[in-house]
Amino acid sequence: MQLKENSINDLKDKQFVHNLVHMLATNAPACKSACIKCVKKLIQYPKMVKRFLSDPATIPLVLNIISFRSDPILKQEAAEILALLVQACKQPQFQIYQGLQELQSEHSVSLFLQLVEKSEPQFKVQFLHLLIELSNKSKTAQNLIRDNVDAVTHLFSCLDSDQPLVRRWTMKLIYCVSEGDRVPLPPSPGKETAINNLASILICSPDFEERSIAAGIISQLPKDDIDVDEILCKTETLKAIHEVICSSDGEFGGIGAHNNQDKSLLENALAALLRFTGSSKPELQKQVGKLELYPALVRVLSTGNSLAKQRTATALEHLSRSTSSLVSEASIRVRHEDSRSLFNTINLFPNMSWCCSASAENKISCPVHGIACSQRHTFCLVKADAVKPLLQTLSDTNSGVAEASLKALETLLEDHSTLSHATAAIVESQGVEAILQVLEKGTLSAKTIALDLFHKIVNHSRISGPSFQRSEGILIQLLHEDAIRKKVALVLKQMKVLPEQSSYF
Repeated sequence: MQLKENSINDLKDKQFVHNLVHMLATNAPACKSACIKCVKKLIQYPKMVKRFLSDPATIPLVLNIISFRSDPILKQEAAEILALLVQACKQPQFQIYQGLQELQSEHSVSLFLQLVEKSEPQFKVQFLHLLIELSNKSKTAQNLIRDNVDAVTHLFSCLDSDQPLVRRWTMKLIYCVSEGDRVPLPPSPGKETAINNLASILICSPDFEERSIAAGIISQLPKDDIDVDEILCKTETLKAIHEVICSSDGEFGGIGAHNNQDKSLLENALAALLRFTGSSKPELQKQVGKLELYPALVRVLSTGNSLAKQRTATALEHLSRSTSSLVSEASIRVRHEDSRSLFNTINLFPNMSWCCSASAENKISCPVHGIACSQRHTFCLVKADAVKPLLQTLSDTNSGVAEASLKALETLLEDHSTLSHATAAIVESQGVEAILQVLEKGTLSAKTIALDLFHKIVNHSRISGPSFQRSEGILIQLLHEDAIRKKVALVLKQMKVLPEQSSYF
């Protein structure tokens, strides 16, 4: 039957739902099969989902079909019903309905994992789908999957499967339970195999979705695990990330693309890149430097979507912050000594590859750091022409982009000896207007960082005319925000708008 909304209203009767549910317990195979098909059709209507969940027998009887019936098709359809019910529920409902609580029990989750392992490939996918829906809604189910070492080992073994659907849905489940830097890796030697398989999929798979999920899982691998770093370094993972980022705007003629699936691949590749840019991983950062990835990252600030821009800004912040102390030390020497002194500085850092004395091209002086940031493996926002693109992203005040970009720009202002040059570089790139936009429309956390930047600009650069008047008006409005009132007052005092003894201090 083709059901319409008015028909569904007639079927919402409690007694009808109750009788239909109890027919799932019948021993007649044909009747049971017809009943399952009927329930599956009805729960596609939101009005019916609540009715089925309200009947305490629904989920136990569907679970019985999965637990005790040998017909794999019936099991598959029962799993599909449970997946649809879970998908239709909001998280709070998991605490209301007893049946949903039973689905996240250790017994139920273990049962579904066993069926993933033992079922034929054509039936595995439905149980994987059910586990994904459960994990999306339930931390309890997520943790039960993560803590099941045998199940995790089997899931990672499926990455070698010659069944594309099984492989993809397995990866989706692993990604789903890996939230927050917690990929449940199998014990060695399965661990090494698992990481190599993920890297191989990212590098070689012709399927964009597979590559995207692989990149997403790599981004969640434990960041304090040195073994993981070593395994990834032996693969071409970073090279594959480089290819995705460079081809994202089509400029390099790679396998770049222009749909939502490919945007997801770029986002996850950038998330994976963050593993290589952390300040505690100088060896991985050197690999990033060798690939000359910086121009492509700067382009993403202009061409990417909000999430891609946010992750790019974070990567640039990591790269800039991790080398700021080295640049600071070198710049002090370079400003006061001649080229012979620079040679001595190179000897102090034997592990760094300095190129400023080897190539005329690299002798071009940075307006902020001089030639101190010319080393091949150091990163400077000014030399990379990243300042203006970062400032332009500040107009995106409704996401985390502005905050990430402000944190990146903040790294320019950490060296007191170059503050006046750094603030000048920001002002010359129309930075004042961009920062004022954040102060006017940004989130509280973004406004806090923007205030610190603006305070340093006021201290070391001259703001006058319309920009001064606009900043004065915005800052006076911010005096009404309790969390940042004192910061605002300090800036206004510096601008000589508030007196020294103001009540705002």
